[in-house]
Amino acid sequence: MKGLSLKVFTLITTLLLFLHCDDDGPTVISGAGVFTTQAGNASIEGELFLPAGDGPFPSMILVPGSGNEPRQELEVFAQILTQNGYAMYIYDKRGVGNSTGSYPTETPETQTEFLTARAEDVISIINLLKEHIQIDNTRIGVHGSSQGAWVNSIIHSMSSDLSYIVMASGGVASTGVEGFYDGITDDPDITIEEATTQLSSYSGVIGFDPLSIINSMTLPVLWIYGNEDRSHPARYDVQVLEDLNRSNFTVQLYPNTGHELLDITTGEPPVDFYANLGAWLIQNN
Repeated sequence: MKGLSLKVFTLITTLLLFLHCDDDGPTVISGAGVFTTQAGNASIEGELFLPAGDGPFPSMILVPGSGNEPRQELEVFAQILTQNGYAMYIYDKRGVGNSTGSYPTETPETQTEFLTARAEDVISIINLLKEHIQIDNTRIGVHGSSQGAWVNSIIHSMSSDLSYIVMASGGVASTGVEGFYDGITDDPDITIEEATTQLSSYSGVIGFDPLSIINSMTLPVLWIYGNEDRSHPARYDVQVLEDLNRSNFTVQLYPNTGHELLDITTGEPPVDFYANLGAWLIQNN
């Protein structure tokens, strides 16, 4: 090393070591856009929407129901809440859109295994958001609709990282009870009152029953239902929640509103739906 002073040699060596460590070190996660996470046998593609500003922002993961619609179906909902200051994450379920992999076979007897696999998808997203420099990792929540509400319960049992939960059009009745109710209400001549009353006589397969998990929830939970829901026994759920009388639970029941939380006459969301959701989020998160 003739002509190269010890001081200069040391500086160059230190710089090279720094660059090497930077290459092998953790990648900084930032910005909005498309991300991919790994869950079991699947790659889960999703998209993060960020509000204006630098953050860190509270965030919400939208957990879809039982359909196979791509994540873009939830984009309008995500954009509305982004305007209220929330980072919003939507994703394709396994085998849908740009996500790969598959879920265990879904039967009445294997509902817990199936829903647990769905929850693992969301856990992978939570882990991503915890490392995102513009996300407040103490204010990560989930919004699950229909089947997604059961998924939320399992996420709660698997992760201590949630700060709040929103349950929409489901989450209390077991999968077996819901299936029984859904079968009854296929008959248009059966009223919701009659179908709900018949639930007391159900003696079939229970399937996944979230009640023990619900009883363990101490974080804020918002339950949203449509009073005219003919897919999930909303009135049954509301009665159970009222009987539990938990101070951390808030129940919003919208009249003349069905399973999709749209007015059954106009096909539009209730006029105060987003305002009520936003007010609850401000108060509880």
